Amino acid sequence: MEVEIFTLADFAADYGQGKLVINGTFDNIVANDFPAIHASCAIVARIRIANSEAGLHYFQIDAINPQGENFQEPFKGEFTVHKNPNADHNTLNIIWNLVHTRFDTPGKYAFEFYYDGEFRTGLSLTVGMQQG
Repeated sequence: MEVEIFTLADFAADYGQGKLVINGTFDNIVANDFPAIHASCAIVARIRIANSEAGLHYFQIDAINPQGENFQEPFKGEFTVHKNPNADHNTLNIIWNLVHTRFDTPGKYAFEFYYDGEFRTGLSLTVGMQQG
């Protein structure tokens, strides 16, 4: 399994047949005060799975605050990969829409992607205080 994309975006949509649309990737936000509420965003993953890995698989995305604790319930799922008769792999788009996400303090937040229980990649989000 290969992670092709793992990002934080304003919007993402899966239009089927492997087509993934991602709009407005970012890695920092600012707020006037805390706790801060971010209206809407999406954690997006696109993974490529070889035909040789056909079978049942699991994923999990953890959202971790600056203190190292989950600040959202983990986003989990399972899926079955079938051999692709037209290619040597399959792709899977995973979108976790976060609405009215609460950030209690400024700092570095993280999102971690696990596949079949193993950490595969991560990204960070810096949440800062608006200056001026």
